[in-house]
Amino acid sequence: MLIEDTNIYKYIKDYLDKIPVINVKKGEYVSKAFNKDNQIYYILEGKVKIESISDIGKKVLVDEISENEFTGQISYMRNTNLYCNIIAATNLKLLSIDNNILDKLMNNSEFSNVFYYKTSSRIYQMYKKMLMSNLFNQSEIVAYYILKRSNSGKFIYKSIYDICDTLNISRRSLYNILNKFQDDGIIEKEESNSFIIKDEIYLKEKADKVEMFLNNKF
Repeated sequence: MLIEDTNIYKYIKDYLDKIPVINVKKGEYVSKAFNKDNQIYYILEGKVKIESISDIGKKVLVDEISENEFTGQISYMRNTNLYCNIIAATNLKLLSIDNNILDKLMNNSEFSNVFYYKTSSRIYQMYKKMLMSNLFNQSEIVAYYILKRSNSGKFIYKSIYDICDTLNISRRSLYNILNKFQDDGIIEKEESNSFIIKDEIYLKEKADKVEMFLNNKF
């Protein structure tokens, strides 16, 4: 994405000489949990994943953010710290906006409205995901995930690890659910990373409440 095509271009165009473009390779840290960064980032290309890790190594995928969104240790702006690592899920191109420039931008009510809308929308999505994991059982959530990522009756995935991270579910639990779906004739293993959906009606009925919760609109 070109800078001129971003949602914030008209607000930052006068500061571009002070807002560098940086590149981050896939797998590298954009920011670590205990870094008190003096800047935030705006994603021009790629995707980041935000993870929280406990002192005993338990990892939770908090969010995934793509282009035209802010990222960084934004919680510091609210005098707190969520202790999250921000990692490049793909190769990234970012705008690096330091705190001095951000303060000037925030004096523009239009920019601050965009900033708070975008960041609060992410918090809402994170909260809704957390509620989902508590309101529905894991087989309902997996059924929803399979349907949302299937095409022409086939569910193809990159890795079991990615699914577990996204759904905040253990590998053992995920394998148990997938095996149960196979034993019941709901899905059929085709290749190492794909399933054929044999009973879409069952999955839709299983995922119906999750679908209504996540996609309700007024």
